[in-house]
Amino acid sequence: MSEVGTNERLLRSDVTLEESRKIERVLRRNNISYFEKWNFHTGVFKFLNNNKNSKCDIYVHMDSMDKAKELLADM
Repeated sequence: MSEVGTNERLLRSDVTLEESRKIERVLRRNNISYFEKWNFHTGVFKFLNNNKNSKCDIYVHMDSMDKAKELLADM
C-alpha cells in the first residue's frame, strides 16, 4: 500500500479528470477528506502536455479507507 505521510493511503491511481470529478462528488457527499496528486508531463516534450492527458492519484485518510472503498465500489 502506498503512503504519502503517516496517515494517508492510496485509494485510486492514474485517474483521469472525468473520473476524479465523479470520485470527488462521492467523497464530498459522504464527508470523506482526500487529496489529489497530479502527474504532469515534464521534460523536453512538456509542450505535448495538456490537462486532458494528465492523471492523478487520490489519497484518503487511513481511517476512512474502508468506507471510501465501499462507496466507490457502488459506482
